Amino acid sequence: MGGLPLLDKVALGDHVCWTVDDDATRLEAIAAFVRAGLLARHRVIYSGDDPEAVLEGLERHGVGTRVALDEGLLRAVTAESSYLAGGVFDPAVSIKLWHAEVARARAEGYPGIRVVGDMTWASRRIPGAEHLPWYEAEVNTVFMEGYVAGVCAYDRRRFDPLQLRRLGFAHPGAAGMRAPFEPESSLRARRTRDPYGVRLAGEVDLSNRDALRAVIGHLFDGAPAATVDVSGLTFADTAAARILVDAAAEGPLRLVGCSPPLRKLLAFHGADSVAGLTVVPG
Repeated sequence: MGGLPLLDKVALGDHVCWTVDDDATRLEAIAAFVRAGLLARHRVIYSGDDPEAVLEGLERHGVGTRVALDEGLLRAVTAESSYLAGGVFDPAVSIKLWHAEVARARAEGYPGIRVVGDMTWASRRIPGAEHLPWYEAEVNTVFMEGYVAGVCAYDRRRFDPLQLRRLGFAHPGAAGMRAPFEPESSLRARRTRDPYGVRLAGEVDLSNRDALRAVIGHLFDGAPAATVDVSGLTFADTAAARILVDAAAEGPLRLVGCSPPLRKLLAFHGADSVAGLTVVPG
């Protein structure tokens, strides 16, 4: 069985909010996502409630979980041993753990990591769960290197619709039961080294604006000046332009590959008068 084509286009570097409401469909799509990761020899991690039941379900869908577990390719853990170490949700600690996981996988020679996080734990009264939207935005820094692909599964039967909207805004991409992940309508942010900065592609609007804000907020973490390549953006709303203009307050910033519509939005927000901001047409 090949699974439903809901997560087939998720690639290393993508961070996707996946809202689900059907257990059978969820398992089938996760099986396809895990299978693709194992075939690519990625380290695959499942974190969530009842990992043993998930492993059994993956076996029924033709995923060789036992062999993958023995080889170290696959790990299945509870939220209590990952997100909730210590009995509370500490978003800063969780982000540090993910950075450590990336460093460990790189050192062991894995070409990438695929993560499925069943976020049902956050629907319970867990201390610190109120910080989850901040975490989902800030953890995008883990994905900027293009080494990790992450799918956060939120069961719409367990979460308030307004809460799901807030959580969705923190993710660059989204998928649903009848809405596959589409890179073209999502935001892809990838770290660049020469020049130092980030390359943006896809679309930026209300649905992923918090993700963009978090990515740009860390733009100058590694250098005093940065370049943002926006040539791959097919759409950016006025709030996204404001985020880009405001980033120049942190240091010299070059926006390269700006389309005419984006240049108009940048000008509307006073880009021409911002010291240290250079706008380069596409």
